[in-house]
Amino acid sequence: MSRYSDALADFISAMEIEGIRAVEPILQRLSSGELIRFRCEGDGQGRQNGWAVLYLDERPAGAFGNYRLGISRKWRIDQDLGLTAEERQALQREWAEAKQRRQEEKLRSEEEAAKDAFDLWSSSGRALSDHPYVARKQLDAIRYRVTRDGWLLVPMIDASGDLWNVQRIAGDGTKRFMRGGRTQGLFFPIGQFTQRGERTCIGEGVATMEAVHRASGYPCIASFSAKNLLPVARLWYAARPDLDYIICADDDAHLDRNIGVEAAQAAAEEIGARIATPIGRAA
Repeated sequence: MSRYSDALADFISAMEIEGIRAVEPILQRLSSGELIRFRCEGDGQGRQNGWAVLYLDERPAGAFGNYRLGISRKWRIDQDLGLTAEERQALQREWAEAKQRRQEEKLRSEEEAAKDAFDLWSSSGRALSDHPYVARKQLDAIRYRVTRDGWLLVPMIDASGDLWNVQRIAGDGTKRFMRGGRTQGLFFPIGQFTQRGERTCIGEGVATMEAVHRASGYPCIASFSAKNLLPVARLWYAARPDLDYIICADDDAHLDRNIGVEAAQAAAEEIGARIATPIGRAA
């Protein structure tokens, strides 16, 4: 499969020409054919601004980019590799094995992060109203905990109520998740979900949804990110189809694409919900 090694090398070279240089191993992950995120030269601590996807078939093609640099490029090899039937079968086996390894590694990482999250949550004290972030965002301190070094902790649970991760928020608003931890399908509920047909709001950030709850009295759900908004909306609709859902959109007008509004529109369409957008912006 040396031709595929050459294709991988050409792809990496194309990224580096654009100034995208990974500072962590990515070759095995690229071979899976899935979209990956990775840390690049120049990224801050905990950041993964690089992304790439590569399809290794008879004519390898893919795309890559860097969010911090605002780069997005498509890539395609110039030559047809002309696989034999045996080579194609061997490659398919290699892909399947690589995918299985990645899934197993991901699950182990998520389970280890969940244990660390539980230990951190259990060993931390109750948040107080004078925590800088709590005070600035007018959060209900009773919902949160604070580590010894001042990080505010937000529990991230699944549909069964199990803790898989925590979001850590510094006084200045810097946010972190447990490294290697699960994020998809996790959420943070705010308020009581007691009545059938109750109006319920789903949005991204904890502070945003606390503000919605404070202003409306409706129970709210924070999904933590635009990417996670649709998965959270789906699982809540599956569990509680009786609720009257409103999807609250973040306004990311400062980006090339308004990811917050797009994610909210997709979630609202998926579950038949209404959508609330920031003042002055139509859905």
